[in-house]
Amino acid sequence: MKSKLTSMRFIALSLSLFIMALGLESCSSDDNSDADEETDTSECVQQELAEGSGVCDTELDLTPSVTISVDGSDRVISTNSIPDHLVGTFINGDITEQNETYTITASPELTGNLTSLQGDNGPEYIFGVLLDGVELDPIAAEPWPHSNLGVMDPDVNWDWNLEALNVPIGLDCNYSHVQPTGKYHHHGAPTLYDLIADADGTEMVQVGWAADGYPIYYKYAYTDADDSSSAVIEMTSSYELLTGDRPGDGESAPCSEYNGAYSADYEYVDGLGTLDEANGRTGVTPEFPDGTFYYILTDGDSFPSIPRYFRGTPSDDFKQGPGN
Repeated sequence: MKSKLTSMRFIALSLSLFIMALGLESCSSDDNSDADEETDTSECVQQELAEGSGVCDTELDLTPSVTISVDGSDRVISTNSIPDHLVGTFINGDITEQNETYTITASPELTGNLTSLQGDNGPEYIFGVLLDGVELDPIAAEPWPHSNLGVMDPDVNWDWNLEALNVPIGLDCNYSHVQPTGKYHHHGAPTLYDLIADADGTEMVQVGWAADGYPIYYKYAYTDADDSSSAVIEMTSSYELLTGDRPGDGESAPCSEYNGAYSADYEYVDGLGTLDEANGRTGVTPEFPDGTFYYILTDGDSFPSIPRYFRGTPSDDFKQGPGN
């Protein structure tokens, strides 16, 4: 089972003071306005977005270690969570070796439902792990109203959670950063991971395993999902940025124009892209010639990059939050 250090990650994820210093969204309205009138958003202050990707300028003096094996009906992944590529430097700590073991099913089944990585009280699941043993953990713990109380604020609203890919929370060029526990993890597809960096679009490339046991591929798949002889093309997300203004009043929820600062700024549009709501599809792959459901990582500038839902049943080893 996973190390009990994961019980610390929920609190560690909340970098509220840092976010406050970088300028969070607020909104004000005319106290004399009629209660039945629409909220005046003319003075709303928009949430700041990150300006480009971060920097990766550090070579770790640590040796990556990962083993992946099948034991009966289980796939077991043991790792020290150390990446084999350049990373950034982080204000909240250094990357250190971990001692993680994840057990997932080797025979996953679709449930017919979607299981969200985020629950009513914040992040509930890590999405999966790359073949190099580093976690894919896209959900930040940065709910409205971003006060210095963080997730303990009595007015916390998890429906409006900051989107880690788009706001300045200290990610490096791999859309990644470190927990105070020392664990390095990805909020988006890591650009310097060799299986991603070397992908040229001529073949499907498996890069990891999801918590529900299904494989994860990077960006490219067959044009005809059931024909391995068809051309390989880039898969596209079916999410788009909403237009107009957020419905909040600036007190219980954010206002101002949708700009991608919040995960809820995006909506799924069936058929808009080639992928479903879980950023996945069903078809044949080089590793599964008889077909399987599989997930796709899109690039870090294409929401959601790392899927936000499971189609199968996630392993408890990927649970996070209080008590895990």
